[in-house]
Amino acid sequence: MMVANSFEMWQKDAFFTAAEEVQESSDLMESTYRAWERMRKESLDADDLIELYRDLQTALGTAKWQLEEFEKAVWMSYGRYDDKNMTNRHGQFIAAIRDQISRVEGELLESFSDRGN
Repeated sequence: MMVANSFEMWQKDAFFTAAEEVQESSDLMESTYRAWERMRKESLDADDLIELYRDLQTALGTAKWQLEEFEKAVWMSYGRYDDKNMTNRHGQFIAAIRDQISRVEGELLESFSDRGN
């Protein structure tokens, strides 16, 4: 029941649509990373791997940029709102997306250091 209530609160949040966009970008980044990692492990065509790596870099950059913009907009709005539940919800969302981005960046760097690329 708590999850449903939490989602209802998000749906009423002024930043719900923006948060959905950030989440979609983060999901695309994650999906692209997984596809790139799978292709890299299978040692498939180098051209395809390079193209997917470029897609991954784009998805990663987009997710980071959208999160930064979301975070700026949220923090700037707090002068108008004094709702602890809302600030906690935003903070948790930002932290979760930041962790996802950091994990993908870290795994990407690790995969290159492991292979000597």
